[in-house]
Order: sequence, then C-alpha cells, then structure tokens
Amino acid sequence: MHQNQSLQQNVATAPKIGTVRPILKQKSQSFGIKKRRAEKCAPVVSGNGFLSHSFSPLLNGYAQELNAASRVAGSIFSAARNLCDLYGIKLFDDERLIYPQNVSRLVEDFKQQIAAIDKDANVLVISCEDRLPTLAVTKVFDTKTTLYYLPVEPLHLLMQQEERKPTAQLLLSVLCYFYQVGGIPYFGEKSSYLYYVYEMIYDWYSDEEICEDPKEHQYIIDHIRLVESESSNLLKSLSDKDQLVLLNDWLSQFSPKTKADENLKAIAIRLSALMEQFPFRSIMDSIADDLNGIDAEGRINANHYLSFIWSGEDCLYDQLIETVNCELQEYNEIDEPISIQLFDKPQNQISHDLSFEQEFFDLLNELSDNLYDFAHEKHH
Repeated sequence: MHQNQSLQQNVATAPKIGTVRPILKQKSQSFGIKKRRAEKCAPVVSGNGFLSHSFSPLLNGYAQELNAASRVAGSIFSAARNLCDLYGIKLFDDERLIYPQNVSRLVEDFKQQIAAIDKDANVLVISCEDRLPTLAVTKVFDTKTTLYYLPVEPLHLLMQQEERKPTAQLLLSVLCYFYQVGGIPYFGEKSSYLYYVYEMIYDWYSDEEICEDPKEHQYIIDHIRLVESESSNLLKSLSDKDQLVLLNDWLSQFSPKTKADENLKAIAIRLSALMEQFPFRSIMDSIADDLNGIDAEGRINANHYLSFIWSGEDCLYDQLIETVNCELQEYNEIDEPISIQLFDKPQNQISHDLSFEQEFFDLLNELSDNLYDFAHEKHH
C-alpha cells in the first residue's frame, strides 16, 4: 500500500452488495453466502383434485409457534403494502408459499424492483426487541473502504511554537469536535482498536534483535517513549470541553499566515456550520453494526477505519498500516453509515438524508490533507 497526501490508505475495493461492502482478500477468493437451490418435486398426474394439492405437514403441540409465525408474516406483509404504496410497485404474494418462504421471496422481489428505481437502495427485514419484524429500505454511505486516520503529531508540533499558538488553538478545537462529538476513537485509549496495534508494535520493537543497528533500535525506543508520553497529554487536551466551546471564538480571531492556515480556517468555518445543524450528532450514530447478522469479529467495524493516530510518517507508521491491512483483509464485510426508512407505518415520502455523513467525511478528507500540510510546513 502506498501513502497519499491525505494520509489515507485503501484497504481494498469491491462492488457494493446489499448493506455491506465485501473486502476482497489478496490472493484469495472473497467470502460469500451461497443460497441453496430449492428442490423441485416431479409433478404428479391425478384426477382427484384433493390429491393434486400440496399440503404442509401437520404439527401437533406447536400452536404458539404457529401463531407467532402468523403474526410475523402479517407484520411484514402489512409493511409490504406500505412500501408498495410509496414506491408505486407491485406486491408479490404467492399463496402457494408458506412462512418463511413467502417472506423470503417477497423481499427478493422487492430488492429487484427497488434496485430498478434506485440502484443504491436495498430492502431488509428489520427486527427489534420491542416490536414485530418489519420491512425497511436502506441506503449505505460509501466510505470507499478507506482508513480515515488523523495524526495528532502536527498539533503537538504546533503547540511547541509560541508564534503558532493561534493556529494550534484553532486546530485543537477542530480536532476536539471529531473526538468529543464526532466519536472518532483515540489510539491512546484502551477502548480503541489501534491501542492494541500500537501495543503490538511496541512489543515487537522491544526485541533488540529486530534492528541490526543498535542506534536505530534506540532511536525507535526513544520515539515510542515520546509517543506514549505526549499522546497522553494530547488526549487531555482533546477531552477538554472548553476547547470545543471556544471554536467560534478562535475562528473569529484567527488571521491566517500560511496556506495551511487558510485551509484550516475554511475547514473550521464548515465545521462550525455542521455543528450548528447537527449539534450532538456522532458519526457512530449512523453506523448499525448488526444488520448483516455477522459476528463482530468477522467484519470491519467503524473503530477499524476511523481513528486518531500519532503520526502519518514516523518510524512506526509503515508497520502500523501493514499490521492493520493484514488483519482487515481477512474480513469480508464492513459496517458503514446507513439510512433506514421503516415501513411499519405508511410513509408520505422517500426519506434518506445522508447530508451529515457526506459533510463529515468530506471534512475528514480535508482535515487529513491539512494535517499533512502542517507536518511538512517549514517555519521561518
């Protein structure tokens, strides 16, 4: 994998299928669930009308289960009629099929009809603990299977320069939003995925035989100690709620001195508008992690591809990215932001608003480029 200016790394690319994006394994076939072909019985010629009918097997002692199945099917077909009314499509209902085959066939038919109207939309059966299963139309925001890793080292370097204090203050407030409100994990916290990746790298470099040159090994060890120390200090700053509140104050006082400063101000202006429109919205609110029924250990979740890191160019970065990619290439599904419209009640209009997600990830891209610029800026 190569590094681009925005400090993002592509994990893999693959066509979108359903509510998740398959992650293709290198030199390996992608995972997939193959549906069994329904077995067909040979037709029986009979002059007796009774014998020409197909009957389900009789079940004794299963009244409760049969009643539950009837209620589930009724709920889903009620939602199906609501969906048909909104989209102006036909209802598939084959009386020869029984539950759950009738529901399965209904959903597959809806998938095809909805895809013809909107290729990015999908149909799912949604089940909640406090209500009967119903139908939903979903639209996924494409994260482009990219790692959105924001380095904090540029902020650390700016904070060491008195003449760059206004820039450091504004950048800190911007990063505070993505940590406190946006929900992006910090690599220095044990709850984050990258915490354990960094720990693994630290353990690896603790072996003196890893580096042939003792000076190189000592340089890496010293850098690891710096990261451990300074990352804790930066976490305290990112957790400071007052810094987030001061965003507009720093913005109004900020006078750009460099091109990177100008870009930071433009980002802060857009971020201020996003906060005003969605004051408490976290990107994690948009990501459903259980719609595909795949165990959490078998898919890429948001903590894998959204995170703060220390640096995008230090002596640990290449090992970090290699470790992450090697693990993520073993997964075949990914959790992404998703819009869900339920049809348990009649709907007046198609409603899929992903404007927050679009602006959030656009700002992530812009901020990633901006942090790269600050990391390479030569101050005189």
